[in-house]
Amino acid sequence: MNINVVVIGPHDLIDLVFKVADSYPEINLLPAPYNHEQETLEVVKKNINKADVLLFAGNIPYQIVKGHSITNIPMAFIQLTGTALYRTLFKVITETELNPLQTPLRISMDTLKKGEVDECLEELELHTHKIFLNTDKKVDELVNFHYQMWINKEIDVAITCVTSVYETLKSLGVLVYRVIPTKSTVRSTLQNVILERKSFLQRSTQIAVGVLHFNNLFTTNDVSEYRTKRKKAELQNLLIDFSEETQAIFDWSNRDEVRFVTTRGAIETLTQKYKKLPLLNNIAMKIEIETALGIGFGHTANEAEVNAREALSKAQSRTPSCFVVDLDGTVYGPVGQEKQLQYSLRSDDPFRMYLAKTSKLSIATINKLFSFCENFGNKGITALDLATGLGLTIRSARRILNTLERNKLAAITGEEQPIHRGRPRNLYEIYLLRENKNINITN
Repeated sequence: MNINVVVIGPHDLIDLVFKVADSYPEINLLPAPYNHEQETLEVVKKNINKADVLLFAGNIPYQIVKGHSITNIPMAFIQLTGTALYRTLFKVITETELNPLQTPLRISMDTLKKGEVDECLEELELHTHKIFLNTDKKVDELVNFHYQMWINKEIDVAITCVTSVYETLKSLGVLVYRVIPTKSTVRSTLQNVILERKSFLQRSTQIAVGVLHFNNLFTTNDVSEYRTKRKKAELQNLLIDFSEETQAIFDWSNRDEVRFVTTRGAIETLTQKYKKLPLLNNIAMKIEIETALGIGFGHTANEAEVNAREALSKAQSRTPSCFVVDLDGTVYGPVGQEKQLQYSLRSDDPFRMYLAKTSKLSIATINKLFSFCENFGNKGITALDLATGLGLTIRSARRILNTLERNKLAAITGEEQPIHRGRPRNLYEIYLLRENKNINITN
């Protein structure tokens, strides 16, 4: 079965990919060229329905699409490593009057990692007076980075990995060379594309079990039995629509609970990888029922249901909401909210294990706190902020903050006066990142 791979990038790099791909008969390449990286999203949107995999000619267009979360299909990009720099440096030496044997080079470079650059120069036995390196991903900033050093006469030559940066600097009169991927790198990327597609297909067919729990489906506030029946009928229609869209089967044998079975691929497509959940929104808007949904993935139905029940217990603490528990114990949620937690119920990270042991908090709570700080920041946090973010009671949030403070993993940095009358709230800064805690975890 052929894999349709849409290749996004400048024309010359797409041509390079096509030449290398001749030895991969299972790959069907579809060109999607652009003149500038800023066209990436438009190009992807035009070609997305043709693709099994999106292949980007560089990291910048890949990051642009990844940041906008417009697709769930597998994506890959051709990495530029130090080996691609060999050819560029050879061209600099042979095509210019620069002679590093007589006068050490002054070079500005972007995108490449420092270790790879140092290794390349060492193997070529090239001596440089100064290397200016910038790994920033923004095109305008990269242009300015090179150009300012050129006009200030701090460099002899600029080397860039970005096509639009190369074209812009060239038009400004800068002596600039471009790093392009080697054929071996392209070949390795195409092999990864095949593996990525196979992995995606296997992942998509994993079993997904969902458990919906209704808090107020049958209430004494209903005017009559007919209203209750109409409410149930409307809910059943929504469930039928959902089941048709996800090719799910559902069981409503429990009075306040519905269980459905589908595939991981169907759930990830419907939710746009946990960015939205129309089912819960429709139930809340059309029927005014408080609903908690837990979704679990597994290789077997039993494994998926265990994870679904774990997810449901988290969703019920902040109804209406949905949480997802993955095969490896990773938790996603609340699904559909702009800021959501992603954490594991377990960890083998020595630092996090040390924090859990020191603070006597569970490893799952430590992982939650890391995710919370990554999403909401680690400064100016109140107990209410933490309770809302983690789906806890205020009392539990205060207990966690007090525990962190006691173990020097957090500190009170100020106070916040509530809008209405009441006691001031403490503002905390949480120290959980390695760079914020100078500790010896081997003790």
